[in-house]
Amino acid sequence: MTSGSPLPTDRCLLGIAEELQVQVLLELEAADILTCTKVCRTLADVVKRTQAVQYKLELGLAGMIDGTARGVMVGKKLEQLRAYQKTWSSNDIPLDVTTIKHSSFLALFRPASRFTGITEKAMKLNFQDHLPDPEFQMQGCSVDHTQDLVVITQLLLGEIPQMLILSISQDGAFHPLASQPHYEGDQELSVNIDPEERIEICGDLVAWTIATDSTEIVVLNWKTGATIWSSSEWHDENPNFYLRCYILDSNHLMVVENMNLHIHKIDPNKPSAPNSYFESFVTLQLPALAPKKRPHAMDSEIQRPPVFPGTAPLFERDPVHTLLALRFSACNDPLGFGRVGECKRYLLLIPVATIFAQIERTRSARTLQEGTTASTGRKRPPSPVVPWETWSVLASGTRAFELKHDHGFDMSAQGSLCMLMPYKEHGPHREKDVFLIDARPLAGFVPQAELDLQGAALRVSDCITDPAWFVNPVRSTLPCRIAYKTYVTEDESGGRRWMTGPPQISHDGLLGVRY
Repeated sequence: MTSGSPLPTDRCLLGIAEELQVQVLLELEAADILTCTKVCRTLADVVKRTQAVQYKLELGLAGMIDGTARGVMVGKKLEQLRAYQKTWSSNDIPLDVTTIKHSSFLALFRPASRFTGITEKAMKLNFQDHLPDPEFQMQGCSVDHTQDLVVITQLLLGEIPQMLILSISQDGAFHPLASQPHYEGDQELSVNIDPEERIEICGDLVAWTIATDSTEIVVLNWKTGATIWSSSEWHDENPNFYLRCYILDSNHLMVVENMNLHIHKIDPNKPSAPNSYFESFVTLQLPALAPKKRPHAMDSEIQRPPVFPGTAPLFERDPVHTLLALRFSACNDPLGFGRVGECKRYLLLIPVATIFAQIERTRSARTLQEGTTASTGRKRPPSPVVPWETWSVLASGTRAFELKHDHGFDMSAQGSLCMLMPYKEHGPHREKDVFLIDARPLAGFVPQAELDLQGAALRVSDCITDPAWFVNPVRSTLPCRIAYKTYVTEDESGGRRWMTGPPQISHDGLLGVRY
């Protein structure tokens, strides 16, 4: 056969029976199915005629994976999935509000989902009845339903931090798999600075970050009680010093330090001596700020989509799209000793998959270097520091936004979603705006609502070119879609607030809580 001749149909996908074509399509990723529909009219028709393939494609377009529900027709799943997608294309994201009564119990609440079939469930854990210290004052809490696990903390000024590892099914008693269910920190908290903390559960590991006039990080194996990684850093009288820890997987953790991401390798079964956050496997730099510009008011979040055992949803969010949401401000003098001048705020959305792409690249380079080092007898090279422009375009890329309000933002993240709500209220009933961003590879291939964001708090562009603030242009390659909602914070009488605090991300959209 001469070069350039068409391939006979009996030797390609089009030459086999349609039933076999369907089976082949069902083995493909959603992105590959989408490509088939764009380059081949015949395969596009096969997809249109086959609900199972449509469902596989629409799951990928929605950032979902098939749920654990059994005995449900594919047509019903497809109908519910399209109804969920319509809330985005019509800019009608649900914002539900639930009321939780104050009590001495630990209340766990699972909202219902009108699309996935998850039912509402509320639980109360009377953990105080099981504690040796009845005066324990809970400040922080993290829950992992798949492991029947609740972690609570107590942070009192001038006292040692405490962490308790409890069981949901046993009404808040110590978890039977925890060899040391009561953990105490190494040093007392500051007596005059209210602490901030972050607790994260990932499999057998719990990461606990406490920030006051210093930042203490400890990563525990909650089953064995062993300290897997720890670090303690004083802020050197810099109130804008920022340090937070996140578990990427059972063998990697990430420390966010101002405009750097420090990646560390860990062994979940091997205790470790105290560590330094900057002695990392690889350091990933965030966009370099222009000379004299300094970051401050930083905030970050990674949260994997929750899994609720026994709920059997029709579909659920794909954890592979989980991202790091990182917000920061920049100005000439964040400490305020001189003239502060203009301050700008930014948001970075960084998929964990992009971070892992650089980890793999670094691992491959190190393997090659170590082979050369062993053969030549040279010293091992230092850990690499990778500029933003090098690593931010890997895998699915990243996305950057400029935030235009001067009053700050509430922020939360879950999976591929990031919620932003400016502090500023407006209108006669103290309305607030809330933005929900869905950033992942196929988010740009679905119908989106035509939003008028002119003058809104979120500035959307594929490149931030501002030499006064960044050394290099900050380019975005990660697709995204955005929903926008305005809600009132008071009831019609102008009295009681409609919702306590900012809404959180739920199965369907957003969930507000009123106490």
